[in-house]
Amino acid sequence: MTIPRSRGRSALGAGHYRARLHVILMVCGLIVMAGGIGWSIGAYMTKDDFNAETYARQRIPVINAKMRDTTPGFILFVGDSHVDLYREPSTLCGRDTVNAGLSGTNSKVYANALERLTFPRKAALAVLTIGTNDLLRKRKPDPESYKANIERILNTLEGKADLVVATAIPPIDKQLARYFNVDAIESYSTTLAGVCARFESCIYQDPYKDLRHAEGFGLAKPGAMADGLHVKSYRDIYERLPLCRILSAAR
Repeated sequence: MTIPRSRGRSALGAGHYRARLHVILMVCGLIVMAGGIGWSIGAYMTKDDFNAETYARQRIPVINAKMRDTTPGFILFVGDSHVDLYREPSTLCGRDTVNAGLSGTNSKVYANALERLTFPRKAALAVLTIGTNDLLRKRKPDPESYKANIERILNTLEGKADLVVATAIPPIDKQLARYFNVDAIESYSTTLAGVCARFESCIYQDPYKDLRHAEGFGLAKPGAMADGLHVKSYRDIYERLPLCRILSAAR
């Protein structure tokens, strides 16, 4: 004897299934969204430098290819995500440009990567921004190591570019202070300026000064940053640097 199925129970089961499916999809969506937000900040919360080093290995051949396709006297932008996220014009001051930014890198990782770049010709100018990822609290900021890495970077650039413009470390929103040693941004920038001053070809600049909070050099003004860490427009930032004037004065 066949027992007829209850339509009510079947409909009820289908309703429960759809409800559970809706919850699962909603949770998955939230996970993806959270992952996207995390990635927008960069590979800064990783346990080590693995992600940054992997990204560097992938980017180096691309950067080398771009440098092969430049004319002599090009402008090179080097550093972390504050450079990588810069949508540089193809020409600046009448010169080709190359973006060698590597998101997520600290000064050590970038110093290693820079030594693996091949320069078919010398750059007229290199613009350097590095240091934010050295200030991650979980990496235990080390001022002496930072200084040594900056010396390595500038030593490498001295042989690859006629001039170097080194910028201060950008400010960070107060909400990210639990991840970054915001108080050390000023001292690390001072260290960078001090090392730069020892190189005749290096000029220190702070294009971020208008974004800094009156309460501290390392704190960003409310609303100044796009995600608490990165500025809203790097084109606006780099246009504040007198690069064309610096190049003209060096002739």
